[in-house]
Amino acid sequence: MRIVRPLGRIGGMIAVLVGAVVLVGAPAASAHPLGNFTVNRYSGFDLRPGHVQITYVIDMAEIPTFEAMPQIDSNGDGTAGEAEKQAWADRTAPQVLAKLTLTVSGQRVPLSVVTDSMRFRPGQAGLPILYFKAEFAGVVPPSGSMQYRDQNFGGRIGWKEITARSEAGVAIFASSVRGASISDELQSYPVDLLSSPLDERQAAFSFQPGRPAPIPQERVGGARTTGAPIASGRSFAALVEWKLTPLVLAASLLLALLFGALHALGPGHGKTITAAYLVGAGARRRQALLIGVAVSIMHTVSVLALGLVALVLARSFPADRVYPWLTLVTGLVALGLGTGLAIVRLQARRNGLDPWHGHAHPLDASHEDGALPGGGAETLDPGFGPQGREHGHEHGDGWHAHEEQQSSGVMVLEREPTSGPDHPVGPVRMVPRKPISGRGLMALAVAGGILPSPTALVVLTGAIYAHRVAYGLGLIAAFSMGLAAALMGVGMVAIRLRSAVSARLTSKVAGLIPIVSALVIVGFGVFFASRGITQLT
Repeated sequence: MRIVRPLGRIGGMIAVLVGAVVLVGAPAASAHPLGNFTVNRYSGFDLRPGHVQITYVIDMAEIPTFEAMPQIDSNGDGTAGEAEKQAWADRTAPQVLAKLTLTVSGQRVPLSVVTDSMRFRPGQAGLPILYFKAEFAGVVPPSGSMQYRDQNFGGRIGWKEITARSEAGVAIFASSVRGASISDELQSYPVDLLSSPLDERQAAFSFQPGRPAPIPQERVGGARTTGAPIASGRSFAALVEWKLTPLVLAASLLLALLFGALHALGPGHGKTITAAYLVGAGARRRQALLIGVAVSIMHTVSVLALGLVALVLARSFPADRVYPWLTLVTGLVALGLGTGLAIVRLQARRNGLDPWHGHAHPLDASHEDGALPGGGAETLDPGFGPQGREHGHEHGDGWHAHEEQQSSGVMVLEREPTSGPDHPVGPVRMVPRKPISGRGLMALAVAGGILPSPTALVVLTGAIYAHRVAYGLGLIAAFSMGLAAALMGVGMVAIRLRSAVSARLTSKVAGLIPIVSALVIVGFGVFFASRGITQLT
């Protein structure tokens, strides 16, 4: 007979929820804003008497640069020569200028290209990053109110900065932007601002003849990045550049597996949804293993599909624009899964069924000690009936529990269709819980794995760029195996945690945990659906 102490009811429930959060981590408020998908831009105004000059800079991270390479490498020999780079810059400058709008006191200011150039810098996984710089110039009146708008790369995430300063003879006042670049024209980003990057796409200021005001030197403390914006996964991406020998190949695959496990154990939604489902569903180890494999397979498929998008559909549908849609799909699937689970579990609770303790509660009775209706004192282990053992009861007060083979180890109760005067509440029978359905498994796989690691995509594109596709696919496969192993471990720990805590809870309190776990999945669904909609608008 299991004795449940009332003192541990609420404390035990809080412990299982807090433990699950600590175990799997909470979702980040937003994805890292500067990383492998970013297209960063800067506009620097320099006013002189009667003239304006704009320094325009584009800093493309690895994936956008990879997508632009077919246009840069015009002869398709796999190398972008100096002539090809200059030709690309010459073509790009007018395209950029066409999406800039500059007016003075409501009148459009014609601008022309003065100079343009581009160069590559080293990025992750052996991929280059692109740095484009152009000078635009125009004629302006001695004074007026200037408005500027940059409509290039609409929808692309990244750092967006505008500055305005003047030379001798021109004074700027009422400016909406600072006078000096805090990113050194996209060459040195303040790390402290990467979590909330500048988003300046338009500017307004007035100017007149006079003495230029001193430009205040804005100091941003902390470390700074040199070159491209920092992104997670540097060590994993670096594996693509290793010179291979049999020993190095084995070591790199092992490291990729470990990086996949670390990725799964970091803050994120996949492991949280998995753990929330397993905690609330009364699942067994086999289901935890199955879910881990399904999520990792979905992650691998997503990486390969995005790699295909980056390789084939880069111009019409850039890979970074797929992410908001995948985020939306993740949220909608998680929302549907969690809502369905919550409805089923709430209905079960209203019908007096306890999904963990393996017995039913009459609608007019409460069993605080976990005893069976009608005075029965024996209770199944919460969610963990002994496998292969027959267990049956007969009880009074209209309750019947039939002897069943516990092949699944998890027992639920099912009402029989017949009732009569001897069965005022309606008999029930214990049946094994069915394993997770194919539809439920697919929903978990989509919710947990369809939004892939950007670094994994960088590894794949880096391998394609270096003509080491087989090696790249091996690294992705090892990464996914590590992710699967970690998710399986998360599932096992979640099941153990559920079992340990539920042993201290009464049936009423324990019955709330499956409902709360479903609501956790609903919460993640709302978060990611809202985030996807925000990114798409």
